Amino acid sequence: MVESRILKPEPGEHDAYFSTYIDRLEGENLMGELELQVGELTELCEDLSEAEGEYRYDTGKWSIKEVLGHLIDTERVFAFRALWFARGETAALPGFDQDEFVRQAEFDRRSLAGLLVEFGDVRRSNVDLLSNFRDKDWQRSGISNDAELSVRAIGYILAGHVIHHLEILRERYLRPLSPHYS
Repeated sequence: MVESRILKPEPGEHDAYFSTYIDRLEGENLMGELELQVGELTELCEDLSEAEGEYRYDTGKWSIKEVLGHLIDTERVFAFRALWFARGETAALPGFDQDEFVRQAEFDRRSLAGLLVEFGDVRRSNVDLLSNFRDKDWQRSGISNDAELSVRAIGYILAGHVIHHLEILRERYLRPLSPHYS
């Protein structure tokens, strides 16, 4: 079991784009943050109706269900990257088109409750994976989407990515749906 304190990655461990997510985490309790986010996301969305789950704050934007599906897909993609690099694989990994993933998945046909359960299951599985990495695993890195990416950065990206989407859900989706979010 790895220590709960995993230092934030240095800028050279990831593409600058990912600083958007990494910088959202305060402190270095990565594993604690990853675990807390399951409850936070569930609490935020569990009382929404299926119709509210299909709400889009603007034309061409994802629905709430699609945001949840995107979080699930991203968890899986980045966990695979972490596993790939932690196990010492050296082959470069491709990027993925998040919009095409969402389009192909048709998340609006799924239940909101089912998406929340699936996110929790995937996240808990990822916490189990990451919790068992050794110090040397966290230090490893590889190439993903033509850029250097460390395992340590991946952990922080996963947590920061959810923080990013929780903020968007609160501000752009839930506030217009319900006055108690104001």
